[in-house]
Amino acid sequence: MHGNGVKQPTGVVRQFTNSVPPVDEPAVDTSLDAVTFAVLSGTFTAIVNEMNLTLFHSALSPVMTEGRDIGGALFDATGQLVAQGDWDLAVFVGMLEFSVRHLVEQYQDTMQEGDVYILNDPFVGGTHFNDVGVVRPVYAEGALLGFVAICGHWPDVGGQEPGSFVANARQHFQEGLRIPPVPLQVAGVPVPGVYEIIKANMRLSEDRMGDLRAQVSATKVGQDRLLGAVARYGTAQVLQTMANGIARSERMMRQAISAMPDGVFLGEDSIDMQSLDYREPLAVRLRMEKHGSELVFDFTESDGQALSACNSTLSATCSAVYVTVKSMFPQVPMNHGCFAPLKVVTREGSLVHAVPPAAISSMAATVYDKVIGASIVALSQALPELAVGTPYNLINLTLGGEVDGEEYVAYLYSEGGFGGRRTKDGPPGLVSLFGGGAKITPVEVMERRYPIQFDQWALWPDSAGPGRFRGGVGSRKVFRLLAGSARMSCLGDREIFAPQGVYGGGPGARHGLLLNEGTENESNPSLKAVGVVLEPGDAITLLAGGGGGYGDPLERDPAAVLADFQEGYVTADHARQVYGVVITEGQVDPAATHALRQSMRAGKEPAQ
Repeated sequence: MHGNGVKQPTGVVRQFTNSVPPVDEPAVDTSLDAVTFAVLSGTFTAIVNEMNLTLFHSALSPVMTEGRDIGGALFDATGQLVAQGDWDLAVFVGMLEFSVRHLVEQYQDTMQEGDVYILNDPFVGGTHFNDVGVVRPVYAEGALLGFVAICGHWPDVGGQEPGSFVANARQHFQEGLRIPPVPLQVAGVPVPGVYEIIKANMRLSEDRMGDLRAQVSATKVGQDRLLGAVARYGTAQVLQTMANGIARSERMMRQAISAMPDGVFLGEDSIDMQSLDYREPLAVRLRMEKHGSELVFDFTESDGQALSACNSTLSATCSAVYVTVKSMFPQVPMNHGCFAPLKVVTREGSLVHAVPPAAISSMAATVYDKVIGASIVALSQALPELAVGTPYNLINLTLGGEVDGEEYVAYLYSEGGFGGRRTKDGPPGLVSLFGGGAKITPVEVMERRYPIQFDQWALWPDSAGPGRFRGGVGSRKVFRLLAGSARMSCLGDREIFAPQGVYGGGPGARHGLLLNEGTENESNPSLKAVGVVLEPGDAITLLAGGGGGYGDPLERDPAAVLADFQEGYVTADHARQVYGVVITEGQVDPAATHALRQSMRAGKEPAQ
């Protein structure tokens, strides 16, 4: 047994690296002139952007068209990431490379022009079954040039609950249809049986077909635009730009890592519980080693595979590492070169490297965030000038039912706060660190599509982690069911283990889910709720916390605390109790503030 009583499997330790033997200066072909390189690099990004816009304008699910829960990318012929767009979720881009490289290995002898592939298998390279990827190889003059791919969140993929989120699932068979990489089209001809299998296993199957057609069309747009670049610049220069861009990013990332001190840095973060059936917490434990121009992320001491849906696959864990490291070095262009200096070490059958038939639907809202949290803690030790508090934890909620004979499945996710930094407060009300391109689906769209009405949608005062630079505040949503009964399921975390502060900063607020808040029927179904039956009039409150703070809260400028009070980010009571700032009649009382802070520093009870 280990730590929290979770049995540790005797799984094989796996090292995953995206790099060939390390080099300090990856080779760059200097025969390509700088202007052509810059124009083609911009063209690659524009290609992915146009794919994304195609999907935004043609998909049927609001989570894609409005929420932009999607990720497009361009890859070279070996499956290495070449470019992403301006709206792509980093979680998808990091994992799509696993999927494309698997396709190269599996279908290299049969792949041909006009093929299109579909997959959602997290054990190959993905998140959870709701995130479905479509991949199209692109050929120029009969030779494989590369791949275009796009992934999008489908609101339902079958399984026991509407929305396919099952926090207490013991096996992935409860969570919906698992699609291994299979051809959707062969030489331009659709494979009808694949479409029929998908339709037969999902709620609102016609909507799913609409989303799928939109994704296939988006990859066709990507193919056409890439071939347009070939027609203008030639195959050789396109391929050279792909290779040079990857080499440039690797060189920049290695240079940034080389500036860090060599050493070992530890990080840890915990999931509140496996599920309501198994209430033990689970820990992600990281030993990060820095050697020269490489970083090794060793997670082998993490807890064993969960008896619930809060498991991560190898590709998801690697993606969480990539997202965190890349956020520390935003100046490095995003492609395979960013990943090459990073090595991830895991143990098969563990929380961070689950194997079938493990359940995985809760991955993005639990362990993925904790891999980020542990990595931030370790990186903040190695890079104190870039240290940052832990961001809030993603919350996913699904609601499914029927009104006037029409079935629906609604999918919501909540925005929260990011951590404070050495020179700045954390930003408020953002989508998760790994979902930077996503947006929150507007109230008007949700109320028009589903039988719900929002009573409140606001930033949540006092939810930010206090500090010399505070975290960003989180959000508070309240909505009610208007008609028909419905089943509600939720995936989330940090009801117990709040987002961590750094260098003396305080934690952000703990998250929560309440039913009929403030009434005699108030209850807490928890962020691991599964299939909770709702009746008309029932109200749901979603609380997404703020990010962790940076530095001692008593060192925060009283003028900044006053500005937060005026913005509604903190209340006067919170300002007094946490920051030692006394606000009277809308202004800071300097003398009372000075006395209170002296008392608090001395460890005395604040004056009443």
